[in-house]
Amino acid sequence: MIANLLNTLVGLWLAHAAIFPDTAGKGHDRVVLIAAIGTIILALWARRSDASAWQSTTTIITGVLLAFLETANQLMHVSDVLMFWGIFWAGLISATVSLWAALYRPSQLARAE
Repeated sequence: MIANLLNTLVGLWLAHAAIFPDTAGKGHDRVVLIAAIGTIILALWARRSDASAWQSTTTIITGVLLAFLETANQLMHVSDVLMFWGIFWAGLISATVSLWAALYRPSQLARAE
């Protein structure tokens, strides 16, 4: 649950950093890449205690895609529009799904059926 809440904060920060790129500082690309790797690590940690695995799987895939996009941007320049929407949607998706996983705890009766 703690990992999901931390991943929610990282996702919200990513969405904020996409809208206001100056808040991430001079090394914006590196900070976003570190956040993408952190998202993957937190999702792997959260996977152990999640009620269902699809939330953490979605977050892991989002983190991997964002890390791939950031690496491609560092090796060759990727369109600023693509970077904006990639960071923005990765942040929103990971934040929403992680918060859902943190809050959703089915009852024992529902699990037995």
